[in-house]
Amino acid sequence: MQKQKQQPPATAAVQVYLRIRPLISEEDGHDLITYKVDDDNATFHLKLPDRGSQPAPNSAFANAPRFRHRQPKFKACGGFTEILQEDCNNDLAYRRTVQPLVNPIVSRNESACVFTYGHTGSGKSHTLLGYGDELGMYKFAAADILEKIQAQDPTKCLLVKVTELYKNDQVIDLLTRQPCSIRQDANGRVRIRGPMVADDKGRIEQQPLGKVCRTAQQVTDCVEAACESRRVGTSTHHDQSSRSHLVLSLEVVTPALMEKRHLLLKQDAQLTRLKWLQTELTFNKHKERQMPQWAKEFSSTTMSRNIRQYETLVKSSKRELQRMFTNLGGTLVFCDLAGNEYARDSADSTKEEREEAAEINKSLLAVKEMIRSLGRKQQQGQRGENAGESRHHHIPYRDSKLTMCLKRHLETRAVMLAHVSPSVESLKKTMNTLTYSSMVVGNGVTASRRGKENDKQ
Repeated sequence: MQKQKQQPPATAAVQVYLRIRPLISEEDGHDLITYKVDDDNATFHLKLPDRGSQPAPNSAFANAPRFRHRQPKFKACGGFTEILQEDCNNDLAYRRTVQPLVNPIVSRNESACVFTYGHTGSGKSHTLLGYGDELGMYKFAAADILEKIQAQDPTKCLLVKVTELYKNDQVIDLLTRQPCSIRQDANGRVRIRGPMVADDKGRIEQQPLGKVCRTAQQVTDCVEAACESRRVGTSTHHDQSSRSHLVLSLEVVTPALMEKRHLLLKQDAQLTRLKWLQTELTFNKHKERQMPQWAKEFSSTTMSRNIRQYETLVKSSKRELQRMFTNLGGTLVFCDLAGNEYARDSADSTKEEREEAAEINKSLLAVKEMIRSLGRKQQQGQRGENAGESRHHHIPYRDSKLTMCLKRHLETRAVMLAHVSPSVESLKKTMNTLTYSSMVVGNGVTASRRGKENDKQ
């Protein structure tokens, strides 16, 4: 049984956990990688094959990929909050990583983000969504949040949103299978906006996203129905490879809040239509054109008065929503990132696979750069030096639509679960995951002197 340590305070920009999954049925007969974990359960030492000699046919590294440069026999990756080894199931992993985020969400109206990283087939979707009889983390979280909020107020419930980001340019609401868009409002908050639909009166109205769930079973049914529409592919790496990023949001709401949001959408749609009509009237008058029939029903004075009236209504509704939202809980976001793969590693990769891999790696790089920027900004603030520089520190969240979606949540509390396989066939992919994780926590992958000294003895 792995050693457990006390949960550290949330001072880092992101708490990074390493999870080593057990072998799966497709890996029966594979040799295992050799690794060791320090007593603090935060440093991972991975043994690499020797360079210059051919491994024995029956050795653990007979099928391991060959490295171009000379490698030390052990490489260490440190800075993890905790390392979850093969005997750690989803229930224990949830209690060690995500459960500490629930109380701040319920009691202090905070947001939190949990995202998984790793190569295809490393167990990311298994951790968040579950598989077979093993429940996913989102199910444990939904049950805990609903139990706590309904003990406070029986009318509270969860608004579930499931969004897919594909090739960094397509945003799909998986509950309605409609395209969405990402917009930034006047206050700097980035939102995923639902599809725009015209009603029978010509008003363009934004459709609300998400589904209200009052029980954990309703949340499960909603997410499972949405995941059926997710883009997956049969690649040379995995027969059910996720080719898109999945963003699952659990927001604490009440029926009164949802009703007010729907009213605001209708008021905003009417205001947009009135402004459009005013523009058309001004344009026709300036061009001295024949006024259309609908325009004869309005005058400039009446139009301006109606616009001011709806602007007042919209502002009032926004203030009321802000007041109602302050007294509610926050939002927990799960992000199942697509696998980090290099299509050139496979000779059978198609053109579409290579394009998908390029877009996936681009968005994963943007996430890493955003987290590192947040960490540097936080470190400057903690030292109390260069306050002006810290306040204006650039955060490159616009580099990807994925980082735009996660911006608000990564700035509060965030947990990263890095997944690796124990199979020696995935050694190179494991090294890539460790390197990425080290860059996130700000520690490079360096040679372990103790590992080399122990190897000499």
